[in-house]
Amino acid sequence: MYPYILVSLVLTLIFALGCQGAIRKHAGAFYALAVLIVVAEVLYYQLGWRDIAPEWLTDHIVNPFKRGALSTAMFMVVMYVGALDAKRPAVRKLMGVRGQLSIIACILTLGHNIIYGKKHFVMLFTNPAEMKPQTMTAAIISIVMIAVMLPLMVTSFKAIRGKMRGGDWKKLQRLAYVFFGLIYVHVMVLFIPKFEKKWMDIVLYTVIFGVYLVLRVAKAARKPAQVSAGCGA
Repeated sequence: MYPYILVSLVLTLIFALGCQGAIRKHAGAFYALAVLIVVAEVLYYQLGWRDIAPEWLTDHIVNPFKRGALSTAMFMVVMYVGALDAKRPAVRKLMGVRGQLSIIACILTLGHNIIYGKKHFVMLFTNPAEMKPQTMTAAIISIVMIAVMLPLMVTSFKAIRGKMRGGDWKKLQRLAYVFFGLIYVHVMVLFIPKFEKKWMDIVLYTVIFGVYLVLRVAKAARKPAQVSAGCGA
């Protein structure tokens, strides 16, 4: 199976750059579309549509949403936009829809959690002894991630953000770094036990998150020097 995350990243960049203007002007419509996608994918499995649908539809259209690859790719774009030079044209365009992309990614992530949570969250609280160690660990991490993600999502809406003090909003948004780190840990917990099948995904995720970490630390290290030189934050 092809690496979903790589294809999802390409599609996300095409979507974000190609629809950047529309996303800024009609963010609500894109949020509604994300909700409809979540409802559709949940019904796809709940009503048994999966059993009668062609295999290509499940493999190439539904799975990137169900497995969280597309939402993760959106979070990756959000991550990198904050770590790259905002003077670059493409980065500047993406910076303008960074908040909207994060909200869309959060909504799509909830669909991923609903589909898998129906089994794994229920089992975690009712019969944890029957769960594999990696599955239990991944489920616990998912619950923590949801608890972190929801405040980040809510405060990303402009109406909510406008009612908060700037300092408080920035402090809360720093939880995004915790969330990003948990994404990587969650993926590794699930993929490492399946190393023979998932080695390419493991390499891709490690490179993507590793490069981001280097870029983010380097940008943070440059900030004090820029401030002391009078160049601004």
